[in-house]
Amino acid sequence: MRGICRVEGVSLRWLLGFITALYRDLPDNLNGQVRTETEALIIYALESEIDEMLSFVGKKANKQWIWLAIDVSSRQIIAFHVGDRSRVSALALWKSIPQRYRKHATFYTDGWQAYEGLIPQKQH
Repeated sequence: MRGICRVEGVSLRWLLGFITALYRDLPDNLNGQVRTETEALIIYALESEIDEMLSFVGKKANKQWIWLAIDVSSRQIIAFHVGDRSRVSALALWKSIPQRYRKHATFYTDGWQAYEGLIPQKQH
């Protein structure tokens, strides 16, 4: 982020305020678009990658985990959650994934224990 500030000539405070405002205004469904169904025989599979990454806010002691679910083919983020690295946060991410994905998609994860039993075995 500091690199962005240097290149764009803005302060870190301004950039964080800008990102916060954008985040606050995002719709809950992130404008996700699931492929439409058709009468023609088109074979495709819904596939999603789920992962989490560590970041911190303000100081290193304030750790936050960013959980993402990404559509494999379009690379579109279909859901996200910011929290800790617990099963509660994994469940919050799972609930924010569109129903069609939760019902039909195959999910690829890093095998973190929070996913066990959360994603149906045949889809994980």
